[in-house]
Amino acid sequence: MRWVLTPVGLEPFDAEAREFHRSQTSGEPFSAQVIEIEALHDRDMVEHRRIMATINDLAKALHLTPERVRAELLVATGNFQLLGELLGTPVVAVNSMSRRNMKDHELHEFWDEAIEVIKTKLLPRIENAAERERLTETLSLQLA
Repeated sequence: MRWVLTPVGLEPFDAEAREFHRSQTSGEPFSAQVIEIEALHDRDMVEHRRIMATINDLAKALHLTPERVRAELLVATGNFQLLGELLGTPVVAVNSMSRRNMKDHELHEFWDEAIEVIKTKLLPRIENAAERERLTETLSLQLA
């Protein structure tokens, strides 16, 4: 789907864009309509899937949820905001790894830092030596 930016605004360029526009319109003139389009950052989806698969493997080996491991990695790499205290417990909000919030180069920077955290803090917590070795091998292949 391709759109063209004109002095009037964004207009459909190809048949797919025209069909999408037709499906979203209410019959008003084009210049009077508002169509919401969400801008997303480009993402190397192969790398993103590999990162998420590694987080899932770590979670299984640690008997934790993937969300918990992802949150631990985000906090350990400084990707969070300290919100304050709630009933005497510090409350943090971890940053999102979505394309809306994290650009591709930021994802790569996060993962470079996260690999060091995984090697120094998470891998030693894995009790199964064979699983720990397999994950160590997986991480070393990712660095190559």
